[in-house]
Amino acid sequence: MPIALLKFPTDLLREVFQQCDPFELYKLSKCSKRIQKSIRSGGTKNWKLIFRGNLVIVSVDGLHYNFDVTENPDEYFKTENPRGYENYITIPFDDNFDAFLDLLDTFRIRIVEYLRIEFGSFEQFSKLARGLIERNIEIEEVLIESTPQVKKVDKLMTLLTQMNTTQKFKCLKKFPPKFRHQMDKFPKNILIYSSFWFTIDQLLESTCVRIELHGSMLKNQDIDLFFQKWKRSGSFPNLRWLEIFSKNIDDKSPILGMIPPIENYGNRSIS
Repeated sequence: MPIALLKFPTDLLREVFQQCDPFELYKLSKCSKRIQKSIRSGGTKNWKLIFRGNLVIVSVDGLHYNFDVTENPDEYFKTENPRGYENYITIPFDDNFDAFLDLLDTFRIRIVEYLRIEFGSFEQFSKLARGLIERNIEIEEVLIESTPQVKKVDKLMTLLTQMNTTQKFKCLKKFPPKFRHQMDKFPKNILIYSSFWFTIDQLLESTCVRIELHGSMLKNQDIDLFFQKWKRSGSFPNLRWLEIFSKNIDDKSPILGMIPPIENYGNRSIS
């Protein structure tokens, strides 16, 4: 027997929605604009989104609900559980970027747990990034893969800087030699594999807990300048881990009055 959900009192309707998993709630939202509005007005969800390029995933209490797109009407809202512990649904969209933004709005999600950039279209990513910026969404972790053929890397990084990345920025991409970029806000952790563009000025302004720079252009004098500031009381209060790999570090210029290599044979534990 059909149930007239929209005739339920608002509080009771919200309780019904709270009992639904993401697949059930999403399918309900597509029944009519009225019920979609009711679901969206139910307040923000303590859920998180994960974007892995080929999949958009809703993370709920340690469970993952995988959303994939399809243009085939025969596959609309088809659900699968192929391995017994991961749930999949196909939804009617042209691409995962539009699906991602639709899920943000439908579930009123405020946190993106993981955003992986592994595609070549700047226009597609630009739409997604601007959607995150306009909605002021928190992004816990951003990963730029080593393979994307993104030609407009300067514009890509400018958009990334505007996003609210809080926990980790990991970049495996090797940018062109003339690439330059200024990070003016920092998540807790950064790991950059081709960090020639990350200057001493940015390092001195960082507020990170952990920094790993590979392929750096920093010299002995830069490292010495950083450590001299670090010695001063109150400087870099968050920093607990620093790794810098640079071919410009030599055994001629001193760092803190010592000539590299500098080895510590004492207690290396961090309290």
